[in-house]
Amino acid sequence: MLQNSPLVPPPTFRYAIVEDEAVARLHLKRMLERLAPEARLIWEAEDGDVAIRHLVTDPVDVLFLDVIFPPEGAFHLLGEAQERQIRLPKIVFVTGRDEHAVKAFDWAACDYLLKPLTPDRVKATLDRVRSSLVSPEVGALLHAVRTLGKGGLPERFSVSIRDRILVFRWSEVMYLHTEFRQVYAHTARGKVPLDRPMDELEVLLGERFVRIHRSSLINLDYLVEVRNPPSRAGEALMQDGAALSVSRARMDDLILSIQRMC
Repeated sequence: MLQNSPLVPPPTFRYAIVEDEAVARLHLKRMLERLAPEARLIWEAEDGDVAIRHLVTDPVDVLFLDVIFPPEGAFHLLGEAQERQIRLPKIVFVTGRDEHAVKAFDWAACDYLLKPLTPDRVKATLDRVRSSLVSPEVGALLHAVRTLGKGGLPERFSVSIRDRILVFRWSEVMYLHTEFRQVYAHTARGKVPLDRPMDELEVLLGERFVRIHRSSLINLDYLVEVRNPPSRAGEALMQDGAALSVSRARMDDLILSIQRMC
């Protein structure tokens, strides 16, 4: 079957770490880098205030979460995220105390790691994380799509609006942007709604389109300027005058894509 093919890589994932002890945070980072080289660390935080801001601006697939940290610990952080309707990733609790295990699994924790961490135990957790994020069939499908020469989409797409059917080329889409959970394609003829989710389009559209934010995917052919100030989030200026926010976690990928293009 396809999932047993050696050409199918293990599914990659993006993760973050919340841990107030620097030595413990570094130890976990190094262990994850060694045992999950296909994964990517997006951000790390030593307190809940920083973590909640990152959960809003830089969503990840997995959160490795200590239980006790300032100002009020993991369960307060999760409660605040829930109240603010922030999407929570898969959660792996990492702590030196086991008395919080039951409460941790009330939050549908993917796993619960006790310190001191051992490679075998962390490896088992990573296997569980990978399995929970994507099934082998989906992983194989995504890999196959990424290897298609033209990104796996037809050259054109159509949109029905009232009594008209509008036909577009994907190449004339300047950028995609999500508004109130609806994805819109922005073109010189205006913006039109699409019936595919942003995550799927990111995979299918290929290298000319780059994800710069959880809500934006841009066509590099229509990118005019990138602003990357050191003290705040960046911006991508598009040909139609739009200034789209670039999350800090995605700025490096954008710059690398520009360098490949030029």
